[in-house]
Amino acid sequence: MSTTLLNLEELGDLEQRMQGILPEGTLMERAGFVAANWIDDQCDAASTIVILCGPGNNGGDGFTAARHLKSRGHNVICALIGCRKPKTADALRAYEAFVAKGGEVIEDPYMAPKADVVVDAMFGVGIKKAISGDFIDAALWFNERQALHMAIDVPSGIDAETGMWKGGIKGCIADMTLNLISAKAGCFMNDGKDASGMVTLSELDLSVPLSTTSLIDTDDFKHILELRKYNSHKGTYGHCVVIGGAKGKVGAAFLAARAALKMGAGSVTVELMHKDGPSFDPMCPELMVTDEAVDLKTADAIVIGCGMGFSDEAKARLVAAIETNVPVIIDGDALTMIANDQELEDMVLSRRQHTVLTPHPGEAARILKRTIPEIQADRLTTAREISIQTGAITVLKGTGTVVSLRSSRAWVNPTGNACLATAGSGDVLAGMIGSFFAQKFDMVSATLGGVWLHGESVRARNSGILASDIIERAARAMEVLRWGGNPDDMVDPYEEGEFELDEDGPGEAIARSMGAEH
Repeated sequence: MSTTLLNLEELGDLEQRMQGILPEGTLMERAGFVAANWIDDQCDAASTIVILCGPGNNGGDGFTAARHLKSRGHNVICALIGCRKPKTADALRAYEAFVAKGGEVIEDPYMAPKADVVVDAMFGVGIKKAISGDFIDAALWFNERQALHMAIDVPSGIDAETGMWKGGIKGCIADMTLNLISAKAGCFMNDGKDASGMVTLSELDLSVPLSTTSLIDTDDFKHILELRKYNSHKGTYGHCVVIGGAKGKVGAAFLAARAALKMGAGSVTVELMHKDGPSFDPMCPELMVTDEAVDLKTADAIVIGCGMGFSDEAKARLVAAIETNVPVIIDGDALTMIANDQELEDMVLSRRQHTVLTPHPGEAARILKRTIPEIQADRLTTAREISIQTGAITVLKGTGTVVSLRSSRAWVNPTGNACLATAGSGDVLAGMIGSFFAQKFDMVSATLGGVWLHGESVRARNSGILASDIIERAARAMEVLRWGGNPDDMVDPYEEGEFELDEDGPGEAIARSMGAEH
């Protein structure tokens, strides 16, 4: 099931409603207890832990966690930043309870002993402006420690909805973050991704309502992860046409086409804009390659724009693709043509079949006539606006890729890292999504599955990677999951070789019946 991403208004409404139902201080006690368990799990016995506590309820969560950690034998010191006493009633009670247990509270974290673990509980979602004064000093202290860095709810300084540093001022950077009640979109986008580290969620035993925004999860594309039927043939899995590859950019079209074929399309035709281009792909001879116009009536899905150029012929082929009655994935140069031609955009808006746009921030800026910083400042709103303006499914690429429908239903992708910042990566993504549409998967599964698997392909990698490697590893990721493997149990699950099967996975009984060793 998808993880809900509540915005701050929704989160505030839920907290207010729960505070009216539950006994006083219940939410803070739950948050502190869960945080203590989370911190304790990372500690050796009798660790020294320093917790930075702010003046509000996030600080109260820190004091509550400190009380529980102290009772478990840890040496816990709380540094109260920016005030002499907490400023909310619940936080003040948590502070007093910690002190009553003999807890030590200091004003200056630089006076604390060397810590094994440092915890940020200064602001969480409560930050309204850029950190300043004592809070900047505390954040600098936090970031300088040679210790495990942990943040309760949201790293202080990060906007919980956008992932931007409030006011552009850098705050706390954590190795691990514990989201409370709801996952926070800002922990998966922009600077928030780097600042949050590994994110864990506790809903504090609350019934969290559904929202229009979620994290992408494998349950969102479970049909893609089902084993294929034996009684099938290449026609079953559709024909994907890739149109692109002007002179000097043939590789972009080939990468998209290879991805489409590798992810399961029955057949793939590449229509090159370059008239003197190669007649076949020597790295993937299974592809059909032509420099003549393909009969688009034979296509089950079309990927257009990868290295396409801006010639009159390229525009004519884009018009032809838009006029078809099959799903179209529009990428690269085709997006720029649409951004610069209102008539083309109107044609996209009037389409009855599914259309997917896959802009990077620069292309999104051209479509909306804005600057890249404006696009990045609110990626969720940007993706939604493009979908409303064009009627298409929008895949806004970047740190925390956002997928939005015209209805404003949106998802943020939790997978992926900087390895995807490589030439051809976007072409591969377009081909993957096109492949799933060609195989007749529903629009949500096809789009979310492509985005999630594309990001998942670089799990356990933190060096340069080729776009062609992304194809192989994304296919491997899909294979591992189809056979019930658990990537969490493997150091690098998508290197070639054997993988462990989940006892409850779909491949377990089949492997056992065939005598497979696993």
